[in-house]
Amino acid sequence: MPSHYQCTPDEIMLDEGREEHEKDEKPIAPLFLLTTTILIRRMFASIVSIVCSTIVFSVLSLNSNAAFDTKQIYTNPLSHGFGEDIDWVKWEDAVEMAMEVNKPIFLLIHKSWCHACKALKKTFQQSNARKAFKTLSKYFVMVNTEDDEEPYEEEYKPDGKYIPRVLFLDKNGDLLSQFKNKKAEYKNYAYYYSSPADILNSMKDVMRYYNIDVPEMKKGPKLKPNKPVDDEDDKPLKDESTNESTKNKKQKSSKSDL
Repeated sequence: MPSHYQCTPDEIMLDEGREEHEKDEKPIAPLFLLTTTILIRRMFASIVSIVCSTIVFSVLSLNSNAAFDTKQIYTNPLSHGFGEDIDWVKWEDAVEMAMEVNKPIFLLIHKSWCHACKALKKTFQQSNARKAFKTLSKYFVMVNTEDDEEPYEEEYKPDGKYIPRVLFLDKNGDLLSQFKNKKAEYKNYAYYYSSPADILNSMKDVMRYYNIDVPEMKKGPKLKPNKPVDDEDDKPLKDESTNESTKNKKQKSSKSDL
């Protein structure tokens, strides 16, 4: 038997084929790992992108909310055009809040169709009046009711249902009847105001009554009330129900004269 075994040509070809086969199989595992790694990296990149997008969206949302807060003066649904930067509250919540914060109540009653109410809104566009009104409003629970929001109790119609009218109430919701428009243009409408200056003066009277001092109001020029204008828009209006009752009374009186 020979000391060294020599491979036959067939065995040599078999070995070479095996080597070639092994060469073909070796890259499979690294290729799989490479593909998996690429997929994992892409998934990680997608996750990071989603997280970053979420963070950016949150920051933008906070900024938009902050921007909304600064623009709330233009979107306050309770303002009805009488100062969107005022902390208006619903009439239903006014007494409870007034008792909680121990403040008197400012109650403005008006109608959306009222020409005198619209005229009063326009006068409040004066910059000096707006600033003073904003300052004094902090010492009241501010309410303004429009149309059907008006309180139905007779107490809040002390001398009629005309509009607009401004009433001052204590924290229990009771009328402070002594605080009227001292410069009322119409004798029978003591709570009617056509000038922001007169409203501010009444607010100050109420504050003096409660010993409330406002240092910032001691500075600056005094507001002058608007001059009376012979215009239908500047006259107080009555509700239709009041007008009907007046007509009925006149008809009865005319019949009695006959």
